[in-house]
Amino acid sequence: MIGYGVDVDVPKGKWNTLRVEFKASLFTVFFNGKKLFEVEDDTFKEAGAVGVWTKADSVTLFDDFVFGTK
Repeated sequence: MIGYGVDVDVPKGKWNTLRVEFKASLFTVFFNGKKLFEVEDDTFKEAGAVGVWTKADSVTLFDDFVFGTK
């Protein structure tokens, strides 16, 4: 584990991959195939919806957004 809230250089002008795996309250975050961090959070205990968020000063496109079980 690297840590929660890590600083990562995001290459400009190319597609990148962000993946989050969930198992109960454990979230594992990957960027371009590299594991960045794991964190436990039991804020939302029931199944629900998914969404994406980006900062106002960034240019972000989401393509091939999928969710579901393995």
